[in-house]
Amino acid sequence: MTGNAFSTTNLTVHEPASSEITSSGKFAVWASILSILFFSQIAYNIGEFPASTAFVCYAFIVLYLVMSGYASLSILTLLFYLVAEAFACLTMVVTNSPASASWTSLLLLSALYAPLLLRLKNASDLEPVQHYIERAYVSATAVISVVALVQILLVNAYNTPYLTNIYFVLPEAIRGAGTYSFLRDGGAIVKANGFFLRESSGLSIMTGLALIIEYFSKARWRVLAILTVGLFCSISGSGILALIFGFLLPRSLNRVPLFIVSSLLFILAFLVLYNSEIPGLNLFFDRLSEFTTPGTSGYARFVAPMDMVQRSFDEGGATMWLGHGAGSYLRSTNLLRVKYEINDPTWAKLIYEYGLVGLTTISLLFMVRVYSSNLRPEVCNFIVYIWITNGTLLSPDFIQLFWLLTLVPQLSRRRPALTGRPASLSSGFNVG
Repeated sequence: MTGNAFSTTNLTVHEPASSEITSSGKFAVWASILSILFFSQIAYNIGEFPASTAFVCYAFIVLYLVMSGYASLSILTLLFYLVAEAFACLTMVVTNSPASASWTSLLLLSALYAPLLLRLKNASDLEPVQHYIERAYVSATAVISVVALVQILLVNAYNTPYLTNIYFVLPEAIRGAGTYSFLRDGGAIVKANGFFLRESSGLSIMTGLALIIEYFSKARWRVLAILTVGLFCSISGSGILALIFGFLLPRSLNRVPLFIVSSLLFILAFLVLYNSEIPGLNLFFDRLSEFTTPGTSGYARFVAPMDMVQRSFDEGGATMWLGHGAGSYLRSTNLLRVKYEINDPTWAKLIYEYGLVGLTTISLLFMVRVYSSNLRPEVCNFIVYIWITNGTLLSPDFIQLFWLLTLVPQLSRRRPALTGRPASLSSGFNVG
């Protein structure tokens, strides 16, 4: 796929109030990133719904963008959004499993994805904004990587439970609700999660995303080394698989031969490393057995969801096309009383809850947003892979991050600035 695989028609929402550079843009960027990487487990629990810091920050920054007059509305994504909403509501009305469906879940989906319709208004001076967002994210993730290195050394050396996750030291009143795998042993080693993140897979994804962004921007080898250390401290394959997908997927049809050759070389290198028995690599290769072992992380993430989707297809009819209704996926796993854990990757959750129609419309909404942004195609591939294969559909952390990174529209065809125009950011983002 290419960065211009999709084009959008933008409708200006407000005229900018001022073209002066302010500090509000910097504050908005850093507030978003810090809420995602450091404060996402701090929340006020409303029943079963944790109103996390990341969720609240997401809402306020979207509101700031609209009220400041720098937002534009994408007509194409709006179309997909409205179609998806219409069919999702229809499913809730006609579903044959009302006990497991939840209007609250649909409301959360609607609230998280509505901001994807908005991005910064087209301008010729937005490139510095994109660079600032990327640099801020990479810098914050590098700090998490250092924390992860210190954490994995101390936790495994001194067996200190309070260093395994900030969740265990937060007061219960502000502790985010939810069921998360805080601890998973990789052999005799407790995997790092960066202390502030929920799981080691989250650390793997965050560092992997920062790695591919840094590689295609400044490519500072010291920063790349720090991020790589954080990636390996997670002892999780989520970020590694996403990096492979991001780098190998062809960006255009004329790159398909290169993609085939690269894939063959990758498979060859994988087989060589797999059979070389290099110390340390077994921590990753031994996890391949999880795909055939019920109760393991790999089985829960990739194999068990197929069972859920197959059950949906077996019912046929309207269920196959419209699904069982919002929120029914995890509720149904409890009713099935299976003997193994079932994760909720986006692809399986969309098919089961919203059917093939929902899978198509919601996926197109997300992909239009990502591939029409100013991100590198490889980074777009990484994000789409993570969104599809992991349980990120209703995650305020990941959705806010993806929204922030794709805030700047594609600038490759932008007209040059008019002569005499002040060299300021019409977006209002202060990039220094």
